[in-house]
Amino acid sequence: MNKIVYAWELGGGYGHIGAFLSVAKQFQQRGHEVVFVLKNLEHAHTLLGKYGFAYFQAPMRWPGNAAMPPAINYAGILRNAGFHETAGLLARTQAWKTTIACLKPDLLLFDHAPTALLAARELKIPRALFGTGFYSPPRLSPMPAMRSWLHVSERELANSEAQVLAMINSVADRLGGRYLTALADLFEVEADFLCTLPELDHYQGRKQGVYWGPAFSYSEGENLVWPSVGDKRIFAYLNKDYAGLEPLLQQLRSSSWSVFAHIPGTTPASIQKYSSANLRISAQPVDMRQAAMQCDLSICHAGAGTSAAMLLSGKPLLMLPIYLEQLLTARTIAMLGAGVCIPPEMKKPNYRAAAMEVLSNNKYTKTAGKFADKYAAFTPEEQAVRIVERCEALMR
Repeated sequence: MNKIVYAWELGGGYGHIGAFLSVAKQFQQRGHEVVFVLKNLEHAHTLLGKYGFAYFQAPMRWPGNAAMPPAINYAGILRNAGFHETAGLLARTQAWKTTIACLKPDLLLFDHAPTALLAARELKIPRALFGTGFYSPPRLSPMPAMRSWLHVSERELANSEAQVLAMINSVADRLGGRYLTALADLFEVEADFLCTLPELDHYQGRKQGVYWGPAFSYSEGENLVWPSVGDKRIFAYLNKDYAGLEPLLQQLRSSSWSVFAHIPGTTPASIQKYSSANLRISAQPVDMRQAAMQCDLSICHAGAGTSAAMLLSGKPLLMLPIYLEQLLTARTIAMLGAGVCIPPEMKKPNYRAAAMEVLSNNKYTKTAGKFADKYAAFTPEEQAVRIVERCEALMR
């Protein structure tokens, strides 16, 4: 039996856990031990407890109050995540080194865990990346701009990378590690499980990389019970802190549709306040396979897993991105013609009109249907088997 440690450091929601769960269960079925080191433990017991997986709190940066400039490339993501100063980065890197040493893994899998990657550079055990293209940028120097709609000079990109690289090498020097000559050196691993599809890659036009297909958990949540009132079925997966949540729920409640809204972390008082005959709200994880099969439209923040699950079921999306990662996905899907994006800077959006546009214009459903047909052979279960087999080969 081997021990696999899954590390998650940056990003929100429980989609990170859900994305890896099929793979973890496949490891478990083959007699291996899987340990989760997680940024957010809020839903850990709900998703992992019934399978007996061990989980720990990941070393992470306590969020500060200082405003950070928008990231222009992956180096900017790291800068805003605490790679802009040495003391904190040094402490977190050492904490990751201690965590890994205590767990004694035979394989490390990194899901958006750059500090853990830094801590593990000197280890003589196999390491692999697991996640979307956002977590695995192209191995270029400097790394490319992420906001393609803005004009960013090569000098700006190089300067952004140089600042972060200096911090990383300062920490490497203090801990006796190898210097990085380029930020891409951080991703020197034995395998890169790029869990997306070319059309959904956050870096469109990637020259190198093997696509393993999107990773998400299909059937780990509760069954959906749709409101009996309403014609079209809308599945909404929403962040309780989304700025437009209240007007969105009010507009959905006053619509003619049957709406099921999953809002993790929402309170019983909020559920009571906004629920109606045609709007049902749940804070608990739901069966995504059922939601994708039964809905006519999904409203979400364009998280990679939810977006992929809906498109693979041929369902169009109304996307309300909050973060850069989500915005890139939403723009890509909108350009494909499989959904509509309401950008975060839009003031007082008409959500009901946007949903009506997607539901009434058949082109969105047709495009999503073509996407589903193209990848009809893909299944998360088969993907999990292929990933585990590759990992077993690495451990041998």
